[in-house]
Amino acid sequence: MDNRILYCSMDWVRDVCWVLMMYIWPQWMLNLIPGERSVRQYLNKYGVVDMRPIEGGGSAVICTKHGRNLWSGFIKVITDAHNRHQSWGGQFTMEDLRMSGHRCRIKREPMCDGSFANLLLDLSMLARLLLVDEFRDSQGYPISYIQELYNLMVSPIVGSCPSKAKKEKFLKFLHNHPAVKSPRAVTILISAVFQAYKSMGQIEKQKVDDLVAKTKLTTKDRRVDAALNSLLNKVLLFKYNDPNNTLTSYAPNSCDLFRFLRNFQQHGGDANQGDKKQNISNLEELEYIASYRFPTFISMLIEDLVMVLDMQGMLQYAWENYTCSA
Repeated sequence: MDNRILYCSMDWVRDVCWVLMMYIWPQWMLNLIPGERSVRQYLNKYGVVDMRPIEGGGSAVICTKHGRNLWSGFIKVITDAHNRHQSWGGQFTMEDLRMSGHRCRIKREPMCDGSFANLLLDLSMLARLLLVDEFRDSQGYPISYIQELYNLMVSPIVGSCPSKAKKEKFLKFLHNHPAVKSPRAVTILISAVFQAYKSMGQIEKQKVDDLVAKTKLTTKDRRVDAALNSLLNKVLLFKYNDPNNTLTSYAPNSCDLFRFLRNFQQHGGDANQGDKKQNISNLEELEYIASYRFPTFISMLIEDLVMVLDMQGMLQYAWENYTCSA
């Protein structure tokens, strides 16, 4: 026990020393840190994306923890500078982005004032620099969730002089965007939000209903994938042990897609009700299928829940668990 306490203390001291060094040391001294890598060297050393085959055909291209760290780490560098009333005003290059282990920093000194307008310039430049080939699909488009995060950073949903409340909500969503969370964290959040919704009073529930109904569907999202719907119908009947069971069906609208995602995450791995055979041998696939088939809808839904409802009330517990996840 004593050794474990000692090791934890040493880790804590090391991390505190690192943070102090980043704040106190002159920039020219930080540039001499041994073992620092460029973003390109980091990309070459660590796999930032992974192709996951999905049972029954198809695949999902996902960000690994290293890919998510790259985006979330540099976003934090920029917002931390903003909190210190500093900014680069969008004036930095790929060469300025440095990695020491898995820690991110921008080696150029932030010489601009830390206005929110300058913060948006920094985020826009960062998004353009980080959207390298590794984060693009075979057609050259950004992969799922990176596309949505890129759009948020380049074309933000707030103006250059937002209210304090709107600014805080924007940063709250930015730091917890689905692109920087694992597929598991995202699917669990959707399920937890749905469960919270079912427990709400009428007034709070109506607010969520209105938000979900206004969440636009893309052409891809406009229909629930037939193969997924067929799979869910095998495992989820309207009522268990009811001789008059009917198959669950979903309309091509945002409210039913919200319900589908929750049901698929909860029941997609159940054995068939008919022959009792297993549909999905690897339950991890549920996270890739549910999360990566509908990234735009999920991103927009979470965005609206944060920006409009601030994830408060019955939603707060689900949100707190999500923000603590990797």
